[in-house]
Amino acid sequence: MQRYAIILVAGTSQRFGQGDKCLALIHGKPIALYAFEALCRSEIFDHYFFVHRSEAQRKVLETFLEKYFSPQILAQVSWVMGGADRMHSVGNALQWIRERLRLEAFIFIHDGARPMLSIKNILGMNALLSEEWGIVLGHRITDTILSVDINGDHSLLSLDAREKASVLEHYPPDDLLKVDVVSKEGRKYPNRDQLWALETPQAFYLPKIFEDYCRALHSKQRFTDDSSLFSGAVKIFENCGLNPKVTFLRDLAFLEKFLAP
Repeated sequence: MQRYAIILVAGTSQRFGQGDKCLALIHGKPIALYAFEALCRSEIFDHYFFVHRSEAQRKVLETFLEKYFSPQILAQVSWVMGGADRMHSVGNALQWIRERLRLEAFIFIHDGARPMLSIKNILGMNALLSEEWGIVLGHRITDTILSVDINGDHSLLSLDAREKASVLEHYPPDDLLKVDVVSKEGRKYPNRDQLWALETPQAFYLPKIFEDYCRALHSKQRFTDDSSLFSGAVKIFENCGLNPKVTFLRDLAFLEKFLAP
């Protein structure tokens, strides 16, 4: 059965703060192409789909693709315009596939902002594929998690506020920096032994996830993770390595140390 890969690069990068994070360069190569390279090197995929945000973004990525990848790989790449959010972007790609290719296949869905995707994880997930369940890459939560009642009496200090106050360098004015205040009733501490942080890629039997996406889009509910709308069972494939998602500009410095040319 064929395998397809969707690489999502259509996000708005609002929290990144400086341009399009998927086009940000690490050692001269856009972030999104690191994961694409791992997908290609796994040698299990028949076609790749970049879900992009604009024609300008597409042109930039095409330029780098032509620089780093062979004509044989480029012939397997298609482009799909993204939607208003992640869910609609994936939905657009699934609809594109349904109209032009065989639906009888497995689909891997990956966020282009996760450049440290490993071939080992791709092949491990591929070995577990089934028409009956989905495969989700994830890692165990080791920190204690605090769940806060947003309607309770509390004041949360945002990361942006801390950075603007330069709290690591000096104490800010009292009116600029507030200490978190959360009542006992407004605090919950979930059992971390039952918690997983989900990552991408996530892999599904294409006909099944397509139906689930159609249902979700019709219901107008908002989902930020593919497995959350999947109607079947899922298996979690534990990732014991690094697979961080680029969110803020400061994340680039961390990744530069690990993504060697």
